[in-house]
Amino acid sequence: MTNKGTILVVDDTPANLKLMVGTLETEGYQVHIADSGGLALASLAAATPDLILLDIMMPEMDGFEVYRRLRTLEAGSDIPVMFLSALTDLDHRVEGLKLGAVDFITKPFRREELLARVHTHVELRHLRVRLEQEAAALKGANDALRLEIAERQRAEAERERLIAKLQAALAEIKTLSGIIPICASCKKIRDDQGFWNQVETYISSHSPAVFSHGLCPDCLKRDFPEFADDA
Repeated sequence: MTNKGTILVVDDTPANLKLMVGTLETEGYQVHIADSGGLALASLAAATPDLILLDIMMPEMDGFEVYRRLRTLEAGSDIPVMFLSALTDLDHRVEGLKLGAVDFITKPFRREELLARVHTHVELRHLRVRLEQEAAALKGANDALRLEIAERQRAEAERERLIAKLQAALAEIKTLSGIIPICASCKKIRDDQGFWNQVETYISSHSPAVFSHGLCPDCLKRDFPEFADDA
């Protein structure tokens, strides 16, 4: 049979414990028992139940005190608790609910009522645990996504910085500066590899300048004297 959940039953009467165990185990619940408040609190260190059925009237430490101490423990701070009591006094019910108990069952209990209430609160507990796990998983995914976005932004910023640096370097390469070796006779310019280039070839390769060809008046007169007078 599938385990529907784990329940801790706290009652100082052996007959009540036996009846509770038989009823709940038949329905597929795993049942742990404790015959005192101290033993119940100590048992939480070994296993965390989905629901605690807690008797109010017990010697040494009553159910209300057990509940108060339970809520100070990390292991028991959020476990739902149903109080069990033969008392029909309304004040006890109110006190138990004010403390934070999720429900109240009067002994002797009716089997159908007990199982219905137990089923409801165990399912609610399972649902809350699943929601908390999903919320934690979602938070982890969101955190990972934020880190990924931040990393992409850093990478993009670095890429832009490198592009700007490269563009600046290219601009510097394209800029004519320093001493330029030029032939005194033919006016060719020597490049970095030792080759001699026409002035326009050298300037085009070292700057963004674009040439527009024409003739100056002196060259026009020398090379095309027939057109010099018309110029």
